[in-house]
Amino acid sequence: MQIQSDPVVVPSKELIDLIQAVRMYQQQIARLQTPDWVNDNITRVKDFAQRNFVDF
Repeated sequence: MQIQSDPVVVPSKELIDLIQAVRMYQQQIARLQTPDWVNDNITRVKDFAQRNFVDF
């Protein structure tokens, strides 16, 4: 069995743009944080229910 493939030419500008886009998304994902109001609402629900989400 022999693997043959034709070379693919990708312009360097396209590769640079792709790498920059990936890095931008990685940075945005790294900065994601849960807003305080979400945490407050979760705490309020747990207090009203007098349970944790891990309780069965």
